[in-house]
Amino acid sequence: MLPEEVIRKYSATVYRIAFARTGTKADADDIYQEVFLRYIRKLPEFREEEHAKAWFIKVTVNCAKKVTGAKVRKAEISGEGVGETLQSSEMIAYGKHMTIEEKLLAEEKKAELYKELQKMSPDTRLLVHLYYFEGLKTTEIAKLMHRKEVTVRVQLARAREKLRAQFEADGVSELFHG
Repeated sequence: MLPEEVIRKYSATVYRIAFARTGTKADADDIYQEVFLRYIRKLPEFREEEHAKAWFIKVTVNCAKKVTGAKVRKAEISGEGVGETLQSSEMIAYGKHMTIEEKLLAEEKKAELYKELQKMSPDTRLLVHLYYFEGLKTTEIAKLMHRKEVTVRVQLARAREKLRAQFEADGVSELFHG
């Protein structure tokens, strides 16, 4: 596969992970650029699709850690950058068979979810994103984040409970349930 095709294929995944980790469009843009610069410099050969996806996720997570550094900061809850992420993922997730109204409602729900995720720590956002949006298994997440699988499962359960509580506190619990 040509480098341009690889970049096109993984660009949405890289950007979504970067945004989930940092919570800001500017940082996500920087991480996105760094990941693909590393790819272009190394041009690694991937044995299979899963190997390529794992490489991009791992490099993105590492770049995000570098950008955010050791300091823990609260992300802006501006929603900036969410629109671009939603547009690409909506097309993939919902296909072309939804009505405009259904797509708008789905976008609203997803935007609300992203807002609630921004209230969580960067590590928790990343964990939730990798599990629910990228479809990684807890064993894969544990390896990526250098944690025990049991720890990942407990943190996911706590994150779900936190999200549920945040949605209920904000009066949007119907979005959490469906």
